[in-house]
Amino acid sequence: MEQKKIYPYLIDEKRMAGYYELLLEDKFNLKIFDKKKDKEIYDYFLPNIKKYLFWSFDLNQKEEINEYKKMKNDLKAAVCSSYACNVFEKEDNLVICFSTGVCFAILSDDKLLKSLTKYESLKEMEEINLRSSDVYEFPDNKEEHKYAYILELYKLIYLKKLSRDLQEPYLFDKTRNDFVKFTQEVYDITETDKDQFCNKLKEKYNLDKLYISLENQFDLLYKNNKLNENLISKRFIIILLVVLVIIGIINLGNYLA
Repeated sequence: MEQKKIYPYLIDEKRMAGYYELLLEDKFNLKIFDKKKDKEIYDYFLPNIKKYLFWSFDLNQKEEINEYKKMKNDLKAAVCSSYACNVFEKEDNLVICFSTGVCFAILSDDKLLKSLTKYESLKEMEEINLRSSDVYEFPDNKEEHKYAYILELYKLIYLKKLSRDLQEPYLFDKTRNDFVKFTQEVYDITETDKDQFCNKLKEKYNLDKLYISLENQFDLLYKNNKLNENLISKRFIIILLVVLVIIGIINLGNYLA
């Protein structure tokens, strides 16, 4: 049996609901995690990260699951797009997508991969040095480690995406808000207390170095923006004073005349 590999790609984050609907139309189904069947995963991740990655664990009643399954694909896609992360499965193939547009295909079928990635944002991928040929392999066969590995790869790619967005001045406020949200919901959250697997991956991919570099860029640009705002304000005040002085002189001249 051929070893499955991980193929990362980007989808326009504004079109995630549409992409989810395409996956559903292509016979991918939302993977609904079960606390008993997926006990290793449930026990491995701490609550906040578990909720971030596997929202379907909360669908613990048959009625809720059946209600979701009865929905049309467009409604299912709308439900999925309201969550941070979704895992889809088709036979033994997986697609994991984050609401930020970062996706991972986990499979060994090149034809299926081509179908999944035909809507990828190639320009955006090029800008963060993410190539369609980039591929990763799981370090072991533990199910919990597979998802932990995807999570750390997600951090790596999303930090690069934020760094790219930061180069666009008109995106500064949005990018800063995205960075804060990412920090609070993902980066500063401990993934597990079971082992050091995630910490080893952070070291392997220099995530802390990349994060600190991005944080420093935000601080520098924020200070520069504030400095520019102060300069603009001072210039405006000076110009306003000059205009008032000129008007005053004109009025005084008219009065004396």
